[in-house]
Amino acid sequence: MLARTILNVASRIPWDKVIELAPTVAERAGTLWNTIKSKNKRNSVEDKSVYASYSTELSESDILKARLDRLEERVASLEEEIQVSYGLLKTLAEQNTSLVQHIELNRIRLIRQSLLFAGVGAVLAGMIVYLFIR
Repeated sequence: MLARTILNVASRIPWDKVIELAPTVAERAGTLWNTIKSKNKRNSVEDKSVYASYSTELSESDILKARLDRLEERVASLEEEIQVSYGLLKTLAEQNTSLVQHIELNRIRLIRQSLLFAGVGAVLAGMIVYLFIR
């Protein structure tokens, strides 16, 4: 019963489209990462010039310097988290592509085996009918 339900659900999935789109998911994850990375580089260059201009104007420099240090640490930790997340997304996309390909191969094998068993069943039924008629 469970196997029949699984086969029913699996037969309704457009596997050709899923296989087609799986590499695109991996490519877009890479594009997203490159976009985020390039924005971070631009922001870091802009931030350096802003920090240099502020360093001469601040009267409460100790407070602001401590706050800035905390913010820089937080940004660094967020960048590390983004890198880890990107690696995870890339790995998951690759595994998804591989999994979909294996599922498609198994689906094709199941269809072939079903046809083979149907043929063998038809031959056996024919033999039984022949033996009864004879």
